[in-house]
Amino acid sequence: MLPSKLYEALPYVYVATGIGIMLSSPLLFATAAGSLLALAGAVVWVLRSENRRSDIRNARQKYGGVLPYWCYELLPFSYSMLALLLFIHSDNLYLYPFAMILLVLGVQLWMLRRSYRKHQRPVMALNRPLRQRH
Repeated sequence: MLPSKLYEALPYVYVATGIGIMLSSPLLFATAAGSLLALAGAVVWVLRSENRRSDIRNARQKYGGVLPYWCYELLPFSYSMLALLLFIHSDNLYLYPFAMILLVLGVQLWMLRRSYRKHQRPVMALNRPLRQRH
């Protein structure tokens, strides 16, 4: 079993490692591998976030947006990854401001989602003998 601090940091480690791989090499294979690793971290973050939400369930179900659920949830990560791809693989200087706007928008959306959702970490149950468990 992983220690709690390591377990909680894993999605961020996945995303940071994926971004690091993307930034370290301009090769297409490295970019694809880094993108997949960052996407895996984003999916883990979304799954944990959805599982730990303690806000009203009806408020979550009122989402009647145009985008499907997973597209909506991964939008901040998609904006940020697209911005990084533009920074890494584009030689056109006129795309850099657009990439910067995408990066700021992605980080802002992620921070807003994080602040709007009330999360409760799972409480660790104390180990009790089997006879006392119900």
